[in-house]
Amino acid sequence: MNKKLLDILVCPFDKVSSLELFQFKAKTNPNSLTTIADNEEPDSQKTLTNKKQNDQKTREPSTSTNSPPISEMNKEPSEIVEEGLLLCRTCLRFYPITEEIPIILPDELRDKKKDIAFLKTWNESIPIDLLKNLKPWTL
Repeated sequence: MNKKLLDILVCPFDKVSSLELFQFKAKTNPNSLTTIADNEEPDSQKTLTNKKQNDQKTREPSTSTNSPPISEMNKEPSEIVEEGLLLCRTCLRFYPITEEIPIILPDELRDKKKDIAFLKTWNESIPIDLLKNLKPWTL
């Protein structure tokens, strides 16, 4: 799971609370593209803006795409969570991240055996006070 996903994820139970990440295992993805955050040099920005305007003059309206312009992209590594836990502090529900996939399901669709096995595997990395109070089940 890309860490940027945390900006948009909310608890499916209460549909409001953001989720807190407990990261157990992660890797860096050197091939991902991220947007530049206002740290570009003014001269290069002018050059890119002028080039973009010239490109738009020569481009037909039907060939326009929704992808971000090259001037807004930068190859920077992003962190990928391989194994972890997402926690809603409001309702204390947990959602496992296994093999880079967050399993964010309502209680009735969850696999209890897999969730318990996940908690047993990572119980050393989860704070004990949380481990005893997690929902929908605990160790």
